[in-house]
Amino acid sequence: MRFITFALSFALVLLPTLASSEILSTTDKVVAKFMQLDTDESLTVSFEEYEQLVLLRMGERFTAMDTNEDNEISEEEYRAFWTNQKAQYYRPIR
Repeated sequence: MRFITFALSFALVLLPTLASSEILSTTDKVVAKFMQLDTDESLTVSFEEYEQLVLLRMGERFTAMDTNEDNEISEEEYRAFWTNQKAQYYRPIR
């Protein structure tokens, strides 16, 4: 009987913790990351806020492609970049 009382007490203590511990899906995580773009805390992402991300990523990607740092991307540089990206994102299914 003591064990049952202990187990029930333990469960009652843990239940609120378990209920408040939210398990996030992949979609929830992606949406939460996207909402971090909301820099003015309006609970929406404006075009300007989204554009900042696009410009940042565009600059990072251009820099990654322009391996000789001449501010131009040659066919060879793009081919090397694409080959590397393909290896990262387009792995064959085994």
